[in-house]
Amino acid sequence: MKISNFIKLFVLIVLISIINSQEYLQPPQWWNNRVESGNLLSISNGEQEPTNYLMTNVGNGYVAFVIGGELIYVGGVYNGPAVNLGSTDHLPSHRAGIPNFQNIVISNVQFEYAGLDIENATYTRVYSIPSSPGTIVKQVFYAHQKIRNILVQEIEVDNSESENDVILQLGVVGINLTANVDFNILNITNDGDDFQLYNLTIKVPEVNFMTSVAVTTTTVPQSITIKNGEKKKHHYISSFLTNIETDDYIEGSLDIYKTSFLLADQLMKSHLDEWKKIWIAGIEVGGDSHLQQVVNSSLYYLFSSIRDDWPHGISPGGLASDGYNGHSFWDTETWMLPPILLLNSKVVRDCLLQYRINNLQGAHEKALSYNLNNYTGYMFPWESAFTGIEVCPTFAPTGILEQHITADIALAMRQYYYLTGDLEWLIDYGYKALKGMAEFWASRVEYDQSTEQYSINTIIPPDEYAVGVNNSVYTNVAVKMTFQWVIEAAALVNDTENIPLEHWSSIVNGLVILFDETNQWHPEYQGYKGETIKQADVVLLGFPLMFNMSKEVRKNDLIYYEAVTTNSGPAMTYSMHTVAWLELDSLENATKQWYRSYNNCNNSPFLVWTETPTGGAVNFATGMGGFLQGLMFGYGGLRVYQGNLDFFPQLPEGTTSLKIRSMNYQGSTFNIGWNQTTITFEMLTFNPSVYLALLSTEYDNIILNSLDPIYLTSGSKFQIYLNNN
Repeated sequence: MKISNFIKLFVLIVLISIINSQEYLQPPQWWNNRVESGNLLSISNGEQEPTNYLMTNVGNGYVAFVIGGELIYVGGVYNGPAVNLGSTDHLPSHRAGIPNFQNIVISNVQFEYAGLDIENATYTRVYSIPSSPGTIVKQVFYAHQKIRNILVQEIEVDNSESENDVILQLGVVGINLTANVDFNILNITNDGDDFQLYNLTIKVPEVNFMTSVAVTTTTVPQSITIKNGEKKKHHYISSFLTNIETDDYIEGSLDIYKTSFLLADQLMKSHLDEWKKIWIAGIEVGGDSHLQQVVNSSLYYLFSSIRDDWPHGISPGGLASDGYNGHSFWDTETWMLPPILLLNSKVVRDCLLQYRINNLQGAHEKALSYNLNNYTGYMFPWESAFTGIEVCPTFAPTGILEQHITADIALAMRQYYYLTGDLEWLIDYGYKALKGMAEFWASRVEYDQSTEQYSINTIIPPDEYAVGVNNSVYTNVAVKMTFQWVIEAAALVNDTENIPLEHWSSIVNGLVILFDETNQWHPEYQGYKGETIKQADVVLLGFPLMFNMSKEVRKNDLIYYEAVTTNSGPAMTYSMHTVAWLELDSLENATKQWYRSYNNCNNSPFLVWTETPTGGAVNFATGMGGFLQGLMFGYGGLRVYQGNLDFFPQLPEGTTSLKIRSMNYQGSTFNIGWNQTTITFEMLTFNPSVYLALLSTEYDNIILNSLDPIYLTSGSKFQIYLNNN
């Protein structure tokens, strides 16, 4: 018996040594260079792809999927009722999962290495073939950025060095058309076609519209043969079209498929060209390649979930995930929108803000549903999906009580207007929404005649541990600022005579803003006594709300709430603490918080974020947005005001330089870069109808009418302002 065990142990050791000594195909030098530059995330040398939970994805803002996952998601396509009273028959409204016809597996190859090319928005697997040394197989996945309705897979086999033909065994895994929980699926393919055409219809509508998706996808053969000395590429395309877009969605999907297949050899180039346009704007990090990877991958995951011609919002888990049921929350406007806005204001206007504007009816219905309270105007739901009505699961009190989202959306619209000066948008779209939001808050506040003050009672603040509290300081400040902004907007669009200016102004002046004069800090809500909080709440008064307070109060708030914040909350808290400490000129304290702000993506080789240090929703786009704010508004010191931008650039520990590339402001674009000695400002394009100037402690009023760089000493504060006088 002992000898037998010894033999088993010996065999095991030999097997392990063989595995460890196995020589893996090494990525080429250009691949390694792209890894080092932060443009490619890679696994090699025997590393295996992570589980689906931490696996990367491809997407284009219309359609997306996790590599190796069994489901594809199309933006705006949901299954399940808006209201679910605990029924086990139907899940509540959630992203509807389409079978992943792109999940092609090659069975008779050996995996060598793989990588997410962030810059090119492709995922590549590289294989060898044990029976044919020297033959290389590449499998490339992408969601076409220009033709939004298609997913493309390329399988390229280089058999040019072999004297033998090669046969690849193919299969699509995870496809079960009859067991799909979200769709009734009908195969309407004609016999003999080299593609499959399906009509998928959701099983339960959110309200009454039955969404359907037509999918046309290449029939995957059981095998393909590549002759000796040959190098050949095979394309596998899936096209998607919904009845949200057209009544002729079935024929349309087929037409898109056939046209795309005819142009198969040109698809990659047009895809890459479109992503080059997106990457004109970005962030460059010197001296820390890992941080550059986190920055680039965060931007990739965000931009691959949205597009300016498909206004269906963005959920905390992005488009490739059903995390949080694929719903839109305050996460969109408070966490994701600000960094995206600085780099691409068009996608913010036409996707994120347009999603809210398209769903004003749902916001009005939400207000009217509180019939005993006589609410009116636009009260945006805490969770929204296809129709824009409230779809928060009924077991969660947030759907009824977490109402600050309506103020968050209003202030996001203010940030968009301040940055772009887009008065046409404000007149045509934004102002109607803003006016309705003010009308809601005017119906929501409660007036106390004895104190001549207004309160907002029975709510949930950003700290969701606090349920049903009164006068959340964050909510009340955000509402106060909403009224101030709507009054300002009314003047901009010449509508001041059509609003109750006196009443709204009285709310601005009389709304309860809790403050402890003795200890110089803000209690989170009425009766707050130091309870543990879930996430940044009062700290958000300083940023992003930029509520006027002294440095002493800002510091007191920060120190107090840092001490009572749970360690198991989301990463955005640490981004906001980073911003706050940098405001207070404490680089040491900022650094401690900064590393925590992006620690949640370090569990995956593809930097897939988790919501909390121990898990939660993936790929957590909310955390990415908070992290990028920490970099741009924290270390960049950027603040957006009416008529000017303020900057105070600093460097994170371990970096040698930072650069915000092609930032847009008032229709012009510019670069801002800084290192340990110099800040460089470069105009790139000019809006001929807007004149900008730069003011700093070193220079007075430099008119920005030249492409010549302007150099400032590191540590300088400066301002870009409108100079139309």
